[in-house]
Amino acid sequence: MLPEEFLNRMREMIGEEETLLLDKACEKDPVQALRLNPLKKKPDGCIDLLSEMKLEKLSYEDDGYLFDPECAPGRRPFHDAGAYYIQDPGAMIPGALLRKSGYLKEGMKVLDLCAAPGGKSTQIASAMVGRGILFSNEIVKNRCSVLSANIERMGITNAVVLNETPEKLAERFPGYFDAVIVDAPCSGEGMFRKNSEAVSQWSSENVEMCAQRQELILENAYACLKPGGILVYSTCTFEGSENEDRISGLIGKHPDMTLLSTDFFRETAEGLRDGLDECGDAIRVWPMYFNGEGHFAALLKKEGGSVEMLPPGGYEPVSDIKTGKALDEFLKDTLTKEAADRIASAKSRFRLFGDNLFIMPEETPSLAGLKVARCGLHIGTFKKDRFEPAHALALFLGEEDVLLSKRVNEDEAESFVKGMTLNGEGKGWCLISVCGYSLGWGKASGGVIKNHYPKGLRIQG
Repeated sequence: MLPEEFLNRMREMIGEEETLLLDKACEKDPVQALRLNPLKKKPDGCIDLLSEMKLEKLSYEDDGYLFDPECAPGRRPFHDAGAYYIQDPGAMIPGALLRKSGYLKEGMKVLDLCAAPGGKSTQIASAMVGRGILFSNEIVKNRCSVLSANIERMGITNAVVLNETPEKLAERFPGYFDAVIVDAPCSGEGMFRKNSEAVSQWSSENVEMCAQRQELILENAYACLKPGGILVYSTCTFEGSENEDRISGLIGKHPDMTLLSTDFFRETAEGLRDGLDECGDAIRVWPMYFNGEGHFAALLKKEGGSVEMLPPGGYEPVSDIKTGKALDEFLKDTLTKEAADRIASAKSRFRLFGDNLFIMPEETPSLAGLKVARCGLHIGTFKKDRFEPAHALALFLGEEDVLLSKRVNEDEAESFVKGMTLNGEGKGWCLISVCGYSLGWGKASGGVIKNHYPKGLRIQG
């Protein structure tokens, strides 16, 4: 049952009849969807998830699909392999809005300011296809860990995951980003039928607190955005004070910000509604009209000329002495020559964090003094006289990139992610894939493949 005070607020906003429809819509079962991951390498003979899970295409997101809950994709090993990301249909709109706007170009610098758990970051990263740099930031530490894990799972190589305040980033990167995404923390009204906790925790005081916090976040997002840059603002609430008022307030304070038309996007999606009052170009998603939960999204542009950018290369290349021959031996013994050459060609962007080796995204600025949870692609770890590959590297590579691989079925994959050993020929590091989607590392010897799936990710039971 929805809070009566909330219903009264909706009656004032949209009238009695529409509020009744909203109330009834919130009693229905939530709609479930996923995005297939175009970054995940799929060799010939790979299973076709579209037919396997009977997916129904979404019109506005190239990789988005509705699914039957009975397929339970979240409990299948394809999810562990990063073949898809489970996400509410409406939550895909802000990322799709930026992708289809024409403003997202190759090599851009993009900031996802409130990024956890990673839906919009992974969506934008798939459009960036490894080029440019994506800063995915989350202020809450444990949520930042979830964000980092999802970035890794989806095989993303050009993301820097930060655990910082918006204020710190605005101070550090003024006018730096070509695009900023703000999926702001909100009162969560749009998630009422999906999350009973959102109903029990709702209050008008929380709405007011969220609106004040959103205003501060938007100020910092504005500071980070370069002239000519694009801002996507979104929430999962119905409140005008958290949506249109925040857009109007930002434009009123900064006349160089312009609300852009979203007509190009509305042509591809059914059930979208205009924003309220003077923010009609914004998009409102109401569950009584749209096949998904409640959301709000707006696209804005910062007018003006160029600004001096931060210099790239804020890191010291790793010397050959530090990497030694352990890495060279691993590349030679484990990867094909083509794949090994691709890794080696990025040597100027190698960086060591302790004994962990990463490939930094191109043109990464200095990150000194920032709380960095992940920085580009984690290649592996130096352990005495050997090099052990990272789980992230397995999720980035495909079967065609390695000298030794084993393709397993779903049942075998489920055993593998629980920590079980596998039977297999050969010797050395072996890439395990589930029906063609890379899943993790094993080490083969004597007809047995020892399990190297990370213990912290293993499924219990």
